[in-house]
Amino acid sequence: MRKGLNATALRAFLVLLVLAMGVLWIYAFFLAPSGNPDRLQDRAWSTAAEIQCAEALARISLLPTAASASDPADRAEDLDAATAIVRSLVDDLTALSGGTNEDKEIIAQWLADWGVYLADRQAHAKRLRDEGDVKPLLTALPSGAGSVLERMNGFARVNDMESCLDPGDM
Repeated sequence: MRKGLNATALRAFLVLLVLAMGVLWIYAFFLAPSGNPDRLQDRAWSTAAEIQCAEALARISLLPTAASASDPADRAEDLDAATAIVRSLVDDLTALSGGTNEDKEIIAQWLADWGVYLADRQAHAKRLRDEGDVKPLLTALPSGAGSVLERMNGFARVNDMESCLDPGDM
């Protein structure tokens, strides 16, 4: 009797497992939202942001390159000038209107990442002045899997805003 009870319980468990897996796949293929959750619904917002970012990149490209700096302190001055442009860009992006309510939440998170990135830029300029020729330190994600910069750039790529990647000047 006990052996039959164990076999019946095992069969019931396996049937439930197969049913649960079937429901999962039906949900995944037919019911779950598709696409990247970071993709903005209002494409006009990302188009306007791309224009703002391209203008900022053009202004940054007019500044001296890191290789042309005579010393780390000189490089810090150039970085400060570029950071002022980036800060202005973030202000301009913050002022852009449009976007769905969901878009606005995602955009706010992205702009918060830009805020962290700006702080990283300022910290790097300070380290250049205080410690000499050092590599930039970028804030890691709380999970430890990558940096805020990577997440920030990922959002820009998903939304076809290539000019909104970090300027790459640090």
